[in-house]
Amino acid sequence: MVSRRGGQIIMVSKWTTLEDSWKVLDSLADPYVGIVRREYRKLRDVDDVWGHSYGAHGTDSKILFGVPSNSYNGGGSDNAAAARLAAIGETVERYSAAYLPFDSDVVCFGSQKELEKENKRFIGYKDWELYAPTQFKDPIFPHEVWNENTKLWWRKGTYAKTNEEVWTPGQLIHIANHTEWPGDTNIGHATSNGLACGITFVEAAISGLFETIERDAFMLTWYNKLSLPQIDVNSSPRLKRFYERYIKPTSLRLHLVDMTVFSGIPSVLAVVRNPHTNLAPFAIGAASSYSIERACEKAAIEGMYTRTWVKTEQRLGNALVNADFNRDINSFEDHIKLYAGTDIVKEADFLTSNSTLVDVNQFKSFDDSSPDVLWNSLNDHLYEKGFKVATFDLTSPDIKDAGAYVVKSIIPGFKPIDVLYRGRMLGGERILRHSYDLGLVPDPFTIETLNPVPHPFP
Repeated sequence: MVSRRGGQIIMVSKWTTLEDSWKVLDSLADPYVGIVRREYRKLRDVDDVWGHSYGAHGTDSKILFGVPSNSYNGGGSDNAAAARLAAIGETVERYSAAYLPFDSDVVCFGSQKELEKENKRFIGYKDWELYAPTQFKDPIFPHEVWNENTKLWWRKGTYAKTNEEVWTPGQLIHIANHTEWPGDTNIGHATSNGLACGITFVEAAISGLFETIERDAFMLTWYNKLSLPQIDVNSSPRLKRFYERYIKPTSLRLHLVDMTVFSGIPSVLAVVRNPHTNLAPFAIGAASSYSIERACEKAAIEGMYTRTWVKTEQRLGNALVNADFNRDINSFEDHIKLYAGTDIVKEADFLTSNSTLVDVNQFKSFDDSSPDVLWNSLNDHLYEKGFKVATFDLTSPDIKDAGAYVVKSIIPGFKPIDVLYRGRMLGGERILRHSYDLGLVPDPFTIETLNPVPHPFP
């Protein structure tokens, strides 16, 4: 794997240091001309994770290039500098992904049939498998049928394993409403699934790939209502130290659910519970990584900071009580509000009902000695299982000039996290059969037997 800058190909044989990341990302934060216009450290409550948290407000991208982007972002870490850079990086990725490069050769307009006539490789509607055919019959379903004749804007990317050019609908890659693509049909809901910022292309691609894997694992766990084994923290001195230092002082209960079974890449769901009061009694986080220990740490930190968000919504009186799912669940924020101390929390009890503990030594780790080595090993692993990773360079010109990259990594067939309840992504065989094929359930699922409750993912 290589990183490209100014036409020069640079092998990425070492990880970017925190210091070098600071040199690039710090320059993008400025109250007058920055991509990040405002940033602040968040106070830690007595039951928050013992770490550092930053908030970052982005510039108004609609004024700059006509498309709005997510204005509020954040980052958390046990290291204050890393937390700040995470907040800046998230702001940069959302900003850059909203930039639509119409005047370039990386987009084209037409139908899937027309691309096929031009001998262009594409990731089409049969590859994405977003929605079940029955969903389109629902009068409140928000999207239109996508077929080989549907006119769309297409975005150029690359298959990671073969370096072949590939095209897929831009509205599923960039974070922009379909109305921002002139003449586009509304075929889906774009999210940041698989999107990441990095100082090199490959580092951003790795982060995005891990997110794609993690979210697919959670979607299968949730919709299939699976009770999976939990990681034994005491089987790892590293995890035990992490727990004692960052989690135990909060007096909260942490469950680390093993979701590795779906991809063979270390993946963990962190479930955080407050056993003392009804203030933010439940929250989750998830992560995939090169090792099960690192996945546990990342998931735990995310889960703890998600709970901080839940507390805020609950204290402000924003909890969704007696919600009409089709009407009220329209954003990730709504998913948080739905579980902010409400009765629906009990619907997530199945996530931690399996008390089986798994030793960390049972897991395979991937070599992370360099970005190239890790990237290639992850792609080889997925390719052997029949999956092809595709990457899309979404770096806007100003971000590229600053020395950073924004990349979206996707795996056709893997389930992205969904947002709209009335537009849940229930299509494809993976959500119906994969758990059955793995021996986790006795029978395949049908659309009717999938979990009907909205997920709690942030």
